[in-house]
Amino acid sequence: MKRLTACATLTAVALLAAPTAAVAEPTSPFSGTWTNRGGVVGDLTWYNRSVGVSGDVLDYETAGSTTVQFEFYQASKLLSVQTRTASDGVKPFGWTEPGPAGGFTRVDITLIHSGDELFIAGIRRP
Repeated sequence: MKRLTACATLTAVALLAAPTAAVAEPTSPFSGTWTNRGGVVGDLTWYNRSVGVSGDVLDYETAGSTTVQFEFYQASKLLSVQTRTASDGVKPFGWTEPGPAGGFTRVDITLIHSGDELFIAGIRRP
C-alpha cells in the first residue's frame, strides 16, 4: 500500500511539473513597395505589453536611401517612434519595442525616401 501511495504521489508531482503548451502570440504581417525607391516586408508579434518587429527594408536606388518608420500607439497617443534604413540593398531588422501597461494598440508603418513619405499600413492589435 505504501508503494502504491508513493507512486501516485510521484505521478502527481510529475504532472504538476510538466511544462504546458505555449500559446502562440498573434502576428500581423506587413509589406509595401514604392516603385523605383524601396520597400519593406515583415511581421509584428503582439505580446502582453510589447511588440516584436522583424523584417527587411530595401532600397532600390543607387542615390539616397530608404527608411521605414514605425510609430507605436496606445489608443490615439503616440508613445514611440523607431526607424530602420537601407542604402543600395536589403537591411534586416528585428527588435522588441517595450510597451506600456495595457500594451500598444496600433503600429503605423511609413516608408521615407528623399524627404517623401508613403504610408504603408496602420496595424491594430488583433
